[in-house]
Amino acid sequence: MSKTPVSILQEMMVKQGMIPDYELIHDGGGRHVNTFTYRVTCDSLSATGTGRCKKDAKHEAATAMLKEIAAHRNYPQLTDANTPTESPSKSPFHSIPLPPKTGNVPFVNAIGELQELCAENNLNEPEYILIRDVGPPHAKLFTIRCKTSNFEEDGIATTKKQAKHDAAKKMVDKVKSVLDKLSSLFKEKNEQDSSNSSITTIDTETLNKNAEERYRAVIKSRKINLGLKLREYHTHWKNSLETDKRDKIIKQLECMFPNELVNSEYISEDVIKEKLSQLETILSEDDVTIDINDVSSDNCYMKSIQLNTCPVLVQIGMGKNESEASWQALCQIVESIKLLLS
Repeated sequence: MSKTPVSILQEMMVKQGMIPDYELIHDGGGRHVNTFTYRVTCDSLSATGTGRCKKDAKHEAATAMLKEIAAHRNYPQLTDANTPTESPSKSPFHSIPLPPKTGNVPFVNAIGELQELCAENNLNEPEYILIRDVGPPHAKLFTIRCKTSNFEEDGIATTKKQAKHDAAKKMVDKVKSVLDKLSSLFKEKNEQDSSNSSITTIDTETLNKNAEERYRAVIKSRKINLGLKLREYHTHWKNSLETDKRDKIIKQLECMFPNELVNSEYISEDVIKEKLSQLETILSEDDVTIDINDVSSDNCYMKSIQLNTCPVLVQIGMGKNESEASWQALCQIVESIKLLLS
């Protein structure tokens, strides 16, 4: 059963946040041939319709209003009810284009491919969110957003399933593009390192082969992280270590720096160097290095100790001399590591 002009106009206005206002302005006239006239008002536009009964008059008014809206907004004019026509590709009251036709392209399960890609590269699991649903019931357009870590892509289609697949395909292309760039940068760096070495008898093909093997070995042992949030790093570092290894590091740190710390006034530079060496040995198993620097200050001595984590972990110590400042920075960095891993 086809929809009447009244129901079409009603659905259209409801989506715009308003309803048509019908007013009976002529009621029959009391003659043997009665005529009725309705005026309908929508969004500052008005139109009238006349009929032998109130129902016909109301339908005529709604039809006139639909034509008035089409003319006012430069939409294609509505055809007569008896004229056959093809269904429009989209609702004339929305400007969102339909997604391009893909033709005879073989189907690829982009949703499953994205799931595997995220798992292989230590990305968050994909999340799909319906962000837009427009158009009349017979010609809806759905927009679904795919989010993983810091990446976002939108898919648009006439069904939710197609929109989800379109968003997943765009996300797969984006992640692969980023991975290809990282791979190229890594290969260039290894080639430069190899060319600067003292070994000159190895040809270019061998260098490229060694670079590729080294890259695959690094990728296998340590996954590339494209979207780790800073606020989640402490849990990421903690969870990347096995429980036994984590407990071992904490125990070693507690032995180095018991809770009852020695007064920093009596700590010598030799003791500080020894403690720094012990800390470097402990963290070297997790590929973490230490960098200690001076911090400019007019009132006191300041030292900073930085770990090459991502993001970097920095603590600053202050004191009346360099030894006291270094000791305070060392104590604080150890306490930070214990807090992150416990």
